[in-house]
Amino acid sequence: MINTKIVDIELMEKLAELTSRAADYCYQCGTCTGSCPLNLLNPESINPRRIVRSAQLGLVYDDGNLWHCSTCGLCEAKCPWSIKIPDVVRAYRQISSEKRKIPQKFEEILWMVYEDGTAFPGSSMERAAWTEGLNIRDASKQKVQVLLYVGCAVSFDKRLQKVAASLAKVLSTAGVDFGVLGRQERCCGDVVYNIGEDAFLEELASQNIERFNKTGAEAIITISPHSAHMFKKVYPRYGLKIPAYHYVEFLNDLIEKGKIRMSKPLDHEVTVHDPCYLGRYLKLYEEPRKILSSIPGTKIIEMNDIKENAICCGSGGGRHFLDIHGERLSHYRVAQAAQTGAKTLVAPCPFCIQNFEDSVKTKKLGLYVRDVVELVDQSLNGEVR
Repeated sequence: MINTKIVDIELMEKLAELTSRAADYCYQCGTCTGSCPLNLLNPESINPRRIVRSAQLGLVYDDGNLWHCSTCGLCEAKCPWSIKIPDVVRAYRQISSEKRKIPQKFEEILWMVYEDGTAFPGSSMERAAWTEGLNIRDASKQKVQVLLYVGCAVSFDKRLQKVAASLAKVLSTAGVDFGVLGRQERCCGDVVYNIGEDAFLEELASQNIERFNKTGAEAIITISPHSAHMFKKVYPRYGLKIPAYHYVEFLNDLIEKGKIRMSKPLDHEVTVHDPCYLGRYLKLYEEPRKILSSIPGTKIIEMNDIKENAICCGSGGGRHFLDIHGERLSHYRVAQAAQTGAKTLVAPCPFCIQNFEDSVKTKKLGLYVRDVVELVDQSLNGEVR
């Protein structure tokens, strides 16, 4: 029997408001928990069914495992009623943030974003270091038609900087008038959004929108699906009117219009990972495959669990910044990739690339991990750096 003394009507109403009553239609079938990859790896880690039930009943849910959710959305994809369970998770996180009950690491991340505009170690003064020798325009000083938003991870990680360099070279080859904000670029706020710090997110988004508008850009393209989600789905609430695209949308359009023609055959087999925020959040499943199929000599071999059923790499929802022990989802996913016999695992997401490369080394699988645009660059311009 439920102890009605701990049922909080005010909390129930607040959760309903924050989630547009997302939990109302749940009839507790348990499909969400049964399909949650994190729960399957470790049943003690997180229980989506319990979180939704708590929201229905107006119960406080401040279990530390709340922060283990990767917000991958597989539970929502599998739910018979398509209940937005990640929204319920975020609502509880927002309530915890208001009470200052968040993991210490997230407190540190929020201060990093506030003080220097980045969620990753590094100074804003170094954000444009990767552009050296590439003749990329500074959009904070010159008007551009397209703003390339690079993002924190790509700006400071040496491996991921290669992805940015490849995209810049491809855009230049296609004659796109683009630039980057360089030192003026700030975190997109994905981690702030997933922590539930809405007041800070509003401030950050408003500042970023002002910077974007000053560039005169007619479009924003991103490297990370998380940034694309923020600019497409979240920032319009704060006034962003410039259309935003993940680069796979933009490149696919250029290829279809004949502005990019790849000629050098790569002659290899690849398997494609569908990042959660690119796939389940933005529904961009076909674009990466169309781009890869347009590269001469490239054959796609699909692994198990693709598109809306793809298994998360484990980094979403802020998990990337937490020290969580135990079996990793990325280990499971690269094993699926290896089973296809393909030599290259393609993942158009910076977080996925970081996780998969680490797991490939740990498991000694001998797979190459590449972003889609790196293969496009290779076919257009030769060997990727």
